[in-house]
Amino acid sequence: MPLNGVYIAAATLTVGTLFYGIYSVLFFLSIYLFLHRYNVAHSTADSCKRNSIFKSVVFGSAILLFVVVTTHWLIIVYRGFLAFGSLERLALGNLPLNEHTLALETAQDSVLSVAILLGDSLITHRLWVVWAPNKLVLVVPMLSILALSFSSSLSTYTTVHNPDVFSNPWLRVNVSLTLITTVYCTVFISWKIWTVTRISIVSEGSNLRRFLVIVVESAAFYAIWTLFFAIAYATKLSLQVFVITTGPAVVGTVNALIQTRVGLGWASESEQGPEGRPMPSSLRFAMPSSNSAHGENGTTQMSSVRTDQQVV
Repeated sequence: MPLNGVYIAAATLTVGTLFYGIYSVLFFLSIYLFLHRYNVAHSTADSCKRNSIFKSVVFGSAILLFVVVTTHWLIIVYRGFLAFGSLERLALGNLPLNEHTLALETAQDSVLSVAILLGDSLITHRLWVVWAPNKLVLVVPMLSILALSFSSSLSTYTTVHNPDVFSNPWLRVNVSLTLITTVYCTVFISWKIWTVTRISIVSEGSNLRRFLVIVVESAAFYAIWTLFFAIAYATKLSLQVFVITTGPAVVGTVNALIQTRVGLGWASESEQGPEGRPMPSSLRFAMPSSNSAHGENGTTQMSSVRTDQQVV
């Protein structure tokens, strides 16, 4: 049918706007909760100067990701209006792929690649915070992100010369590298938190296993989206168009959902604190010191792990 292009444009615009709306709500809610936590934790002027919110990797990356996702959505809207404006020519089968539409498609794919790189970098940052000061665990995701940057550039270059998405072999590489980063970081974050909480004693807050559940669920959602794209691409289904359309919004939603759920948990704990003071989400666990596993009085030395804004 000659109007298939219009149907696809309408469906793409609808699905893309739906996912962008979901992400926008979660983004603004997560930013509100983040600012609330920051204001409570840095109530004094000196503390605010020492720990500016603009120095936060999580806050800065969230703002940058919002800009990227919004740019991607604006491209979708613009392409949708172009398709509807060319309805008459499309019905006559006279709507060739010109340089303007090709440039828009290239820009859309480029923004998608940037969003995925940001998402992979954020989960790698969480891995670094959880495993600090051990940096050896970062070798695999860092190499994967570097390889993804290279393959994404080649994928965009291929799109410029051949807009047929199914003839772009670099998309398979991109999907594989994203899966490697997501699964690797999730497994190692989960293992670290599990080994800590397995011998833990909850003190002044909630157990880190709740944060573990949040990370695993969010990573599973992102992994399902990636696998769905891989299957649609391998079988050459037209549904892959919708997967590409929703990609940046999915990346943003996953990260905003983590921050929102952790922020809501922090807020509920702060309401239970004495005299209205927030109770930190901390966890104390047994860890022997370098000199001795026990102190002078025979008690085990304790360390503290926190799920604060550095992680999420």
